[in-house]
Amino acid sequence: MQLEIPIPRTIFSVSQINNTIKRILQQQSQLRNVWVKGQVSNLSRPKSGHIYFSLKDESEIIKGVMFKGNASKLQFQLKDGEEVLVQGNIDIYTASSQYQIIISTIEPIGEGALQRAFEELKRKLADEGLFDDVHKKPIPKYPKKIGVITSSTGAAIQDIYQRIQKRYPIAELLLYPTLVQGDKAPRQIAKAIRAMNKRKDIDVLIVGRGGGSIEDLWAFNEEVVAQAIFASQVPIVSAVGHETDFTISDFVADYRCPTPTAAGEHVVPDKDELITQLEHVIERITNASQNRLGILNGVVKELYSKLSPERRRDAINNLSQSIDDLEAAYQRAITDKLKTESNNLQSMSARLHGVSPLATLERGYSISRNMSGEIITSSSQVSKGDELDVKLSKGSLRCTVDECLNK
Repeated sequence: MQLEIPIPRTIFSVSQINNTIKRILQQQSQLRNVWVKGQVSNLSRPKSGHIYFSLKDESEIIKGVMFKGNASKLQFQLKDGEEVLVQGNIDIYTASSQYQIIISTIEPIGEGALQRAFEELKRKLADEGLFDDVHKKPIPKYPKKIGVITSSTGAAIQDIYQRIQKRYPIAELLLYPTLVQGDKAPRQIAKAIRAMNKRKDIDVLIVGRGGGSIEDLWAFNEEVVAQAIFASQVPIVSAVGHETDFTISDFVADYRCPTPTAAGEHVVPDKDELITQLEHVIERITNASQNRLGILNGVVKELYSKLSPERRRDAINNLSQSIDDLEAAYQRAITDKLKTESNNLQSMSARLHGVSPLATLERGYSISRNMSGEIITSSSQVSKGDELDVKLSKGSLRCTVDECLNK
């Protein structure tokens, strides 16, 4: 007779099983920060502010939850049936023994979805009063220093510089280079606006870039940029894209220009028009002086008819001398005014060229960026072997760091 020895059993509670599975999922790096594409179904928004829904494809389904902190940042209204990309971590909801994705980001798929996100953010900010005319600040007529927030390598800065140089060369231009496309661009643009507001010498800001698709221009549709523009104490001109492109920045800014070139034209007066106005002023002064001289001539003639020959001669000589002095004074005033304005134009034009970012590059300086597009201002930002893009006055270089000195 053979004896059976009982095998000891390990007994788990349901909680132990669920918690064990939860730990296993959390230890799998490929299940952390994953992107999943699918269609939204069974969407639920309880009073807690969280968002619950299922994400499905043709045959399978996964539960998803976006907690209030991230849900409050959504810039569009999520709907059942919508195709989306979600980013998050795979986890298990132990109360129902069901695995799910904890979502941090949701992006609509397709240009139509982006347009809807644009319209919904536009409606939200309009309701908050960010577009109201009462908040619009006037653009100064004769700015001394103009700040520009755009890419240092794009065509926008060249267009703005050339237009201002042609129309009003006594104005100075100060570039704050930023990315204008991609995930990092919105926060860089907002940071640049805040930094320019800390200066006391900026009269007006131009914020923008050249044209592109709705995806290319999307940085200027982000709420962080809109809020930075709204909070700016310096008047802002939005210059994003082409004539038909509209962004959220256009609606918040104090003035919207359809292109960067148009912005360069709008923020400064035309020197030719100013010279024409000056000529009109000189003409009015000349006419006034001639009228005055005519009156004095009339007085001379009247005195001539009333005075004795001797007194008449003395009075005529005195008046003639006064007329000569007056005429000479007017001529000196006109000549001095024209000379002063001419010297100002030449001086300020030279100053503009001296402070231009393009002139700085021409003097042998350069702008270095890492492969993420960030400007390098310290050797501590790079390591040996890193690749850098170096912007020169003409062209650029791709360089590799051999050694970092003075970290």
